[in-house]
Amino acid sequence: MAYRVAVLGASGYTGGELLRILALHPEAEVVVATSREYAGKPIHFVHFNLRGWYRGLRFSPFSVDAILKKEVDVVFSALPHGAGLGYTKTFYESGITVVDLSADYRLKDPEAYKKWYGFEHPYPDLLEKAVYGLPELHRDELKGAKLIASPGCNATAAILALAPLVKEGFIDTSRVLVDVKVGSSEGGSKPTRGSHHPERENAIRPYEPRGHRHAAEVEQELSRLASAQVRVSLVPHAVSAVRGALASGHAWLARDADEKTLLRVYAS
Repeated sequence: MAYRVAVLGASGYTGGELLRILALHPEAEVVVATSREYAGKPIHFVHFNLRGWYRGLRFSPFSVDAILKKEVDVVFSALPHGAGLGYTKTFYESGITVVDLSADYRLKDPEAYKKWYGFEHPYPDLLEKAVYGLPELHRDELKGAKLIASPGCNATAAILALAPLVKEGFIDTSRVLVDVKVGSSEGGSKPTRGSHHPERENAIRPYEPRGHRHAAEVEQELSRLASAQVRVSLVPHAVSAVRGALASGHAWLARDADEKTLLRVYAS
């Protein structure tokens, strides 16, 4: 039996990747794909690579009632940060599994949202119920989870780079530096002076060097592994690439270890 799926914000880059992955999933059937701008248009009107995959399915305007009437099992929300806060709560309380790809439910500390995102989180009780969607760290918790907070792109690269060493206590957690090289697609489908690829071509530049908000996720997850506070300085750099993120973690050893030992940590 296929799970009935709704994708919110399906016309953006994240929504397009979701649709591509779900098209190939043997247990998923996308029955709703919302887009305010492209309502009524076929999926391939925006995502040319999906021509032939979603015959008969068109983008629809967002409506909670319409989605509930479709009796979906899973909602993937690719709405911008803050835009889907209440909708995620509504679907979750309706018994639907929700995977939120925004930052709205990633952080456990409600105060962190004031610092990093500039708003007071209206549903702090749900923050504890949300599972951070990184299977390398939360595989067992994700099984059967009803609210999943998809990690940020820079945060994912940084956490996966450092988690093995943090878990085994090899590095000084009081000072960790992360440099992330990211492609232009990270900025989303709406071009800006900073994210539009022609503006980035043949250039490299840091952004938010005083503190990128994904650092909050990295500190949260690595601190959990270390059972102690981990301090992270994370600076992304926009590079002349379209896709991908490459994280280089710079840390100091807390105890002696040779190269073979460290390689075994990553291999285990």
